[in-house]
Amino acid sequence: MRIAIDLGNPKYQSETERLVHLFFEEDEVVFEEQADAALFIRTWTEEEPAAVTARAELHDRRDGRSRTSFFTKGIEPGAAPNIRVKRGKSATLRALHDVLEQLTGEHHPWGILFGVRPLKLVHNLREQGRDNAYIREKLRTEHAISEARIDLLLEIADTQLETMPDLYEIDREVSIYVGIPFCPTHCAYCTFPAYSMEDKATYAPSFLEALEREFAAIGGFLHEQNIPVTSVYLGGGTPTSLKAPELERVMKAIYAHIPNAKPWREFTVEAGRPDTITPERVEVMRRYGVNRISVNPQTFKAETLKTIGRGHTPDIVDKRFHLVKEAGFENINMDMILGLPGEDLDDVRHTRARIEALNPDSVTVHTMSFKRTAVVNKERDQYEIPHTRIVRQMMAETAEWARGLGYHPYYVYRQKDILGNLENVGYAKPGMDSIYNIAIMEERQTIIGLGGGASSKLYRKGEFLRHIYNAKEPKAYVDTVDAVTEKKLKALREVFVPHSV
Repeated sequence: MRIAIDLGNPKYQSETERLVHLFFEEDEVVFEEQADAALFIRTWTEEEPAAVTARAELHDRRDGRSRTSFFTKGIEPGAAPNIRVKRGKSATLRALHDVLEQLTGEHHPWGILFGVRPLKLVHNLREQGRDNAYIREKLRTEHAISEARIDLLLEIADTQLETMPDLYEIDREVSIYVGIPFCPTHCAYCTFPAYSMEDKATYAPSFLEALEREFAAIGGFLHEQNIPVTSVYLGGGTPTSLKAPELERVMKAIYAHIPNAKPWREFTVEAGRPDTITPERVEVMRRYGVNRISVNPQTFKAETLKTIGRGHTPDIVDKRFHLVKEAGFENINMDMILGLPGEDLDDVRHTRARIEALNPDSVTVHTMSFKRTAVVNKERDQYEIPHTRIVRQMMAETAEWARGLGYHPYYVYRQKDILGNLENVGYAKPGMDSIYNIAIMEERQTIIGLGGGASSKLYRKGEFLRHIYNAKEPKAYVDTVDAVTEKKLKALREVFVPHSV
């Protein structure tokens, strides 16, 4: 089926197309009038000094019926032109959502909200002193978010403030992310830096030397300015792709240069690939105070693991989990992905049963997302992807399962091309919420990224200031680390040192 749209403002085209495709996943959308289009939609806006009203008309040429809607958004006096455009876009999407919902009878859980961090809306309104009734009405009316998802957001906001009562005041602290850009194989869904073990053998010595220089420079600044560190997170890639002596070298550098180790609230290693977890690496992590570790199956279906390039079997997950459990780690997380190629409800139920038998301290539930550079997106036609209705049932059953086992949701985020217009949710047992995950997802403090492909995100009082990116490719990181570190230090001084601009 072809859907033709006469859009009042071409700046809204991208979001408009995404919204229409939520209701009509496989149908063609064109932005010009075409006589053979089964549906014709027209939108336009009417501006006043303090408001903008968007109107939408949908004509179904198959039966001759029409649907109409409008939505008005207030505009602050003296608002800049870009703010007026933003309000107009939001109002247009809201009116468009209404006519599509009238036509199909479908309501999408996140309404017109496409942002990665929906919980920021709740936290920002709470900081303004708004109560839950006001927040609920705003999310329902302006964003068309379902009651179930509003309940989820309000619950998680409460949980986060119980876990981190100072969440709104931690902008004078930082968290540290360390990127180790090596991995045994590159999973089909992954877009994180993950260079081969052959690359690691070639570049590990120079990479580790460059990383130590970056630790020294950034750590020196943190010491000099007496800036506390909230949490440290080793990700990648797969940090445990490093040999035990290499991993220990990283640990020594962290403790030598990053200040206030004892007050760190959390020290996580993303040992996501079970096939990289060995007794020697586990011993290093325990000796250096790692208190949270991820052992990620993603699925317990052997055929899927092979399809997505994971390079390990389900039984290896069990063995490596027991290895880290017996070593005494305080918080073990496991990730699972819903909507993987070729999987159905029974496959997800099987994965949940295997995870339940292991009884991890937290479970992060991801929904499959087709990231632009991921193999599974580039070769999408080669994969059998579950239907939206099935993926949503997977999520509903998994949420009920997690709560039934005593886990509670503590963070949530979304991705641009996520299946079913759903979300990713972190579940944890009481006292096991990840501090780093809350801090980075709610964007309440600066995250300093060190290592290959790491991104530094600078914030002041919840306001995003800028990104600074390290090179992803190991050789490029080695070649550019000193220059990028200087750039990073200059930006950090502007945020943390008064009158340094």
